[in-house]
Amino acid sequence: MLNRHEYREKIVFALYQHLLLHKDLNECFSDNFEDDENEYLNTVRNDLLENKVDYIYEISKYLNKWSFDRLNLVEQAILLETVSEIKTKVNDSAVAIDEAINLAKQYCDEDSYKFINGVLDNICKNSQ
Repeated sequence: MLNRHEYREKIVFALYQHLLLHKDLNECFSDNFEDDENEYLNTVRNDLLENKVDYIYEISKYLNKWSFDRLNLVEQAILLETVSEIKTKVNDSAVAIDEAINLAKQYCDEDSYKFINGVLDNICKNSQ
């Protein structure tokens, strides 16, 4: 059984696969989670399947002269996963953002975590 951090990391991998290969998002989840019936996973997966386009639009509002497409794919995946967590309230916003920062430090460019933190913080402030 995976812990929440491991689920989050695998969700980011599934999103990355989807964004990189233009493969169906549901298929990417199936590739990464073999018949896993975890409530957290299912909530985030179903939310992303339904709201991914809306989340891209919302993230784009806080990119300051950038477009979502200009971000690297791992940054895109981390932002999408975290916005889904925030919107579905499967986790406290502060915890979700902290996890996003840790994933960015591990998988992105050196200063990406600062950028991701700023975008997510603005989304949280304007979602309340």
